[in-house]
Amino acid sequence: MATTTTTSRDSSLPATGPKDLPVAEPRTQDAVSGNFFKASTFDEAYWDEYMAARAKYSSDFYDRILTYYKSHHDPSQTQAVAHDIGTGPGQVAAELCKHFNTVIASDTNSTHLAVAATRLEKAGLKDRVTWTPLGAEDLASEYPPSSASLLTVAECLPLLDVPRAMTSFAHLLQPEGTLAVWFYGRPAFSEPEFAAKCQPILNDILDLTFEKVIKGSPHKAAWKSAADTLESWLDDIYLSPDLWEDIYRYKWNTHLPFPVSGPNACDYPIEPTSSINAETEKVIEQGDPQFWAESWDVDEVRRFVECLIPIFAEKKANGEYQHIEPNYLALEEAMGGKDAKRSLTWPVVLILATRK
Repeated sequence: MATTTTTSRDSSLPATGPKDLPVAEPRTQDAVSGNFFKASTFDEAYWDEYMAARAKYSSDFYDRILTYYKSHHDPSQTQAVAHDIGTGPGQVAAELCKHFNTVIASDTNSTHLAVAATRLEKAGLKDRVTWTPLGAEDLASEYPPSSASLLTVAECLPLLDVPRAMTSFAHLLQPEGTLAVWFYGRPAFSEPEFAAKCQPILNDILDLTFEKVIKGSPHKAAWKSAADTLESWLDDIYLSPDLWEDIYRYKWNTHLPFPVSGPNACDYPIEPTSSINAETEKVIEQGDPQFWAESWDVDEVRRFVECLIPIFAEKKANGEYQHIEPNYLALEEAMGGKDAKRSLTWPVVLILATRK
């Protein structure tokens, strides 16, 4: 059964972390997304697997965003333009086409845009979208101020240069325009009996997979910044009261770990902070073991891990992940066998804010 609470600053923090987090300081960072999360070739099979392995955004989740948007946007005053930033394979852009006549999809990687355009072409939507090969931080060079009424930023903001990206968002949005940022974290076994047995094994698999690209990386500062933001449940993302109002931070399943990998995958400390203004921001938490629920067997769990970022496939082909095979065998046994399916859910954050 789902439970919902509206929380103050202290009780809004994840149950797995400290209650009194230090206040976040302004920061700059290199973007992780430019290093490992970019695919250099258009491998349609990979992207089919990627989409099958990802969380499926539910209709009521989109409805929450659109209801908020409609409560602020006056169509008689400004044009309705939706811009999906960091569009990846384009699933959010496809959804926006159902509700907006004008849709923009941007991404720092032209391969991602080619994938998205191909997928939307199959749905008859390719020509409904303007495709822009730019990163979130640089969109002001292409689009004038107040060029969008809705910005969607799914599963990418912690991987960007956050301060520059937030400046870009403020530039792009019309007054009373809506910013919708969301991120989902590590999948979690939701049946108590199997959670106790299976989750520690999955956590080890994720750490062993990620440490190959994190430890010793020349992009250590960027990885750390992303890890700090995820451990903070995005609470460290600063929304200036001079620019933003009516701010909501929705969180689902805060009892679960949020980062996809944990401290064992890192060679730096993970340090959560908070920029939440308790006077101007509302934090709403909901525990729901059925949120975006999946029913996966061990091969589907493996698919999720191996499709997380393109470089994993390359490393697997080079034999760099053979040492993880015993962990997958242990997970198979804990799940009840190769064909046994177990229920999983997700920890999720959604931030909604209105441009002043």
